[in-house]
Amino acid sequence: MRVLYVVTAFPRYEGDVITPWLLEEIRRLLKRGIAVSVFTSSYKGLKSGVFRGTPVFRFRYFLKKYENLTHEEMAADRFGRGLRYKLVSLCYILFGLKAIYELCRHHQYDIIHIHWPFPHIVFGYVAKKARPAKLVVTFYGAEVRWLRVKFRLMTGVVKYLLKEADSIIAISSHTAAGLDFLTDKPVTIIPFGAACQAEAEARTRDEQYILFAGRLVERKGVKFLIDAFSRIHNEIPHRLVIVGDGPEKDNLMVQAARLGLCPRIVFAGWVPQHDLKAYFRNCTVFVNPSVLDKRGDTEMLGVVQLEAMTFGKPVIASRIGGIVDTVSDEVNGLLVPPGDATSLAQAILRLAKNRALARRLGKKGRETVLEKFDWDRIVTRIARVYEECN
Repeated sequence: MRVLYVVTAFPRYEGDVITPWLLEEIRRLLKRGIAVSVFTSSYKGLKSGVFRGTPVFRFRYFLKKYENLTHEEMAADRFGRGLRYKLVSLCYILFGLKAIYELCRHHQYDIIHIHWPFPHIVFGYVAKKARPAKLVVTFYGAEVRWLRVKFRLMTGVVKYLLKEADSIIAISSHTAAGLDFLTDKPVTIIPFGAACQAEAEARTRDEQYILFAGRLVERKGVKFLIDAFSRIHNEIPHRLVIVGDGPEKDNLMVQAARLGLCPRIVFAGWVPQHDLKAYFRNCTVFVNPSVLDKRGDTEMLGVVQLEAMTFGKPVIASRIGGIVDTVSDEVNGLLVPPGDATSLAQAILRLAKNRALARRLGKKGRETVLEKFDWDRIVTRIARVYEECN
C-alpha cells in the first residue's frame, strides 16, 4: 500500500523539533510494509529529499528569503501579520495545488492522508482528481477553531470538499465534538502516542523537581504554574524545571525574577531527545497547566503528559480540551481547573508530600499509555482505516 501524507511542516534536518510524533507514526507504518511519502512545504528554499528512509516532496511557494510561513509557528498566526503574509499564504495554496497535482499525476498512491484539513483539504481534492485514490483526513483541533472564528468564510468550501473524504479521523473526543458544523460523516478517534517513550528497562528516580516541557506560548499556561509554585516553594524542597522555548519565555523569566524565584526555577530551553528523557525519568511530578488562550486555542490532546506517563511519573493537568482523554482525575493523575493557580499549588503540594499517592498515580498512568496510547495499537487502527477505504 502506498500512502501520501500531506502535512504543513516536516523536519528540516536531523534533530529538528518539528512533529516528532509524526516521525514515529511514519516509522511504524513503514515497518508494517506501508510505503509512506510526505508532501509538504519548503522552508527558505529547502529542496525535496529523503528523511530517515521516507521520500519528502517539498514545494516552493515564494522567494527563498520569505519562505517561512510554516515551521517556526502556525501559518494561521502569520497570516494575520500584514499584507505580505497574506500574499505568501495565497502563493502557498496556489503553488501547493500545482505541485500536488503534478506529483499525483506521476506517482500512484492508494491513500492521500491529509493532516490539518484546513487548508490542506484543497490539496487532497486536487490529488484525488489528478489520479484516483482514497482520501483520509485527520483533524487536530486548532484548524477547527480557525474555521469557527478566524476563517468563517471558508467554512462552506471545507464542508463541500469534506464530502470527498472516505474517512475522517480526529485525535481526541474534544476535536471530534467540534466537527459537528463541518460534517455529518462518522468520525473515528485515533490519538497519537508519545514521541519520547521510556525504554522498558529504564530506571527512574526522584531528584525533587517539578517538570514542565513544551512550547512557551500562552495556551500552555506556564505563568499559572510559576504563580502556583510561588505559593508553595517554602513548603517543599523541589525546584521547578521548565523545558522549552517560545515567545512567552522572556515574560516568564521576568515573572520568576519578580517573585524572587530565580534560584529555584530552571529555564532549560530546548533540549535534545536524550536529555528530555532524563528530565522525564528523574522528575517528581509533571505538570501541564494548559488554558484557553485569547484566540480560543487550547491543548489538542496533551501528548507531552503521555511522555511523562510512560516513565511512570504522576501528572497534574488542566481539565480542558483533549487532556481529559489522557488523564482521569484521581485515577492516573490529578486534574485542576484551568488558570486556577491555587488549585494547581494544592495539587503539586499534595503529590510532593505524598509519595505513595504519587507512585500509585504514576503506575496507573503508565498502564493507561500501554493500554490506550501504545503506538502499535494506534498504527494498527490507522492501517485498518486504510484497509477499510480500499
